[in-house]
Amino acid sequence: MKVLESLQGWFEGRRGEFDAVVFDVDGVLILDGRPVPGSLEFVKELRERGTELSLLTNDGNHSIAEKNLFLRRAGFEFGDGEITSCAHGLVEAAAALGLTGKAVFVAGDLGKPSYAMAAGMSCVTEIESLSECAAILMGEDSYDWQTTIDAIVNHLILHPETPFIVPNPDEYYPRRGGGIHVAAGGTARFVAQVMAAYGRPIAPLFLGKPFRPIFAHNHAVMEQRAGRRLEPRRVLMAGDSLASDVRGGRDFGYRTALLLTGVTREHHLENDKVKADWVFEGY
Repeated sequence: MKVLESLQGWFEGRRGEFDAVVFDVDGVLILDGRPVPGSLEFVKELRERGTELSLLTNDGNHSIAEKNLFLRRAGFEFGDGEITSCAHGLVEAAAALGLTGKAVFVAGDLGKPSYAMAAGMSCVTEIESLSECAAILMGEDSYDWQTTIDAIVNHLILHPETPFIVPNPDEYYPRRGGGIHVAAGGTARFVAQVMAAYGRPIAPLFLGKPFRPIFAHNHAVMEQRAGRRLEPRRVLMAGDSLASDVRGGRDFGYRTALLLTGVTREHHLENDKVKADWVFEGY
């Protein structure tokens, strides 16, 4: 039995305990652009039974339109309002830090269209203009890591008060064909480590899972869509990461299901203090 089939069979016997399911996306519903075996069937059954669904992803370098395109190609049908990205937290961050209408330096990609622009900020990608920017945003994927990180570190040495905002706190994520890709959170922590070693400690502002603000944002949207209050204990968070999905879901009050379909493997379970309510391995 596949992992999602195992979860589906378990959920059938306990569905009276849950009003909603929040899914992670990559490594849970889709992997390498294809649906994880059993995921299409499980989502279809949940919809037929009227269970509220939401997708909560730490993918901040693909816009909701882009993310939904990947999902549709894999056979899923979700409304844009059913998907929350870690980068949605840029709206609140921009307002809290007074960055609305200001230029910010973006390392890497933050979606097309950019989440930063949607949050009211002006995006700058040229390193030569970094000194003119009010904040630094850490995106993902293709950019000149060494040149960009060197520029960021040297700017922060001179201006350690500059907000250093990281939508995706993850250290890594699964790479197509196997292995992992270093994520924005891993890069940001490397920058922070270098700064600490130099004697200029900084505190990156992380926006996505496992941090509470993005869970609160997603839960409020889900309640608005449902037209009623959803008790957190009656929501199941289904994800493949102990560090982001399980920790964040647990801290928000959700019950958690860890699926060994993505970044977490069996050898992680013994050494990690974070424990899911249920673990689904399949066989």
